[in-house]
Amino acid sequence: MQLAEAQQATMGALVVNEMRMLYGSKFAQQWQGLTARELKESWDQKLSGLGERDVRRGLVACLRRDWPPTLPEFLRLCCPWMDTEVAYHEAVHGMSCRRRGEMGDWSHPAVYWAAVAVSSNDLLNSTYGSIKGRWEKTLIEEMEKGTWKEIPKASVALPAPKQTAADRVEAAKALKAMGADKALDQTGKAPRRWITKWDERIAKGEQPTPTIAAMLAKAKGEQS
Repeated sequence: MQLAEAQQATMGALVVNEMRMLYGSKFAQQWQGLTARELKESWDQKLSGLGERDVRRGLVACLRRDWPPTLPEFLRLCCPWMDTEVAYHEAVHGMSCRRRGEMGDWSHPAVYWAAVAVSSNDLLNSTYGSIKGRWEKTLIEEMEKGTWKEIPKASVALPAPKQTAADRVEAAKALKAMGADKALDQTGKAPRRWITKWDERIAKGEQPTPTIAAMLAKAKGEQS
C-alpha cells in the first residue's frame, strides 16, 4: 500500500477518535449498532478523496457545535464549497477577480469549472435566486466527474489598439503623395476618386500599408 493510501485509510479512525473525545456518549448513541471496525470503515469510505487539511477543517468546525454532525453535515463542514450557495458566492467573487487578471480564491477546481460552464457573464449579472437551479445542476455535474483539470492562470483581454500619432502622420503623407490630401469632403467621407486610384494600384500588384488598407476599408464601408 502506498503512503498516500495508508494515510487515507487512517482518516476514518482519526475522525472517529476526535468525535469520541468531543462528544462522548452523544457520538456513540448516534452510531449505535455498528462495531468499531464498521464505524471506521464507513467514515473511511465517505471521506475518500478528501485531504487531511479538509478533514481537520471539519473537526475545527465541530468545536462550535454541541451535537455531533451527521456524515453529510461533516462533509459540508470539511468542504464549505459543497454547499451550493456558498460555492455560488465563491464563484461570483472568483470570476470577478479573474476579469481583473487575478487568479481568484478557489476552494475546489469543480467550483471554477462549474463557473466556466455557467459563464462569468451570467454569474456576474444574475442573483442567486434567479440562477440557483442552473448553478446547482452544473455544480453537481462537475462534482460527479471526480477528476478536474488544473485551474488556468488568469489573463486580461488586451484593448483594441488605438491609432497612434505615427499612424496619422503616415496616412497624411500617403494622401498628400497621391494628391489626395483634401480627400475628405464636407461630409467627412472619402470621395470615390481616391478609392478608385488605390483599387487600380492594388490591381497592379501594389500592397497598401496596414494604415492605408484600414482607411480604404472604412471609406468603402461608408459609401456602401
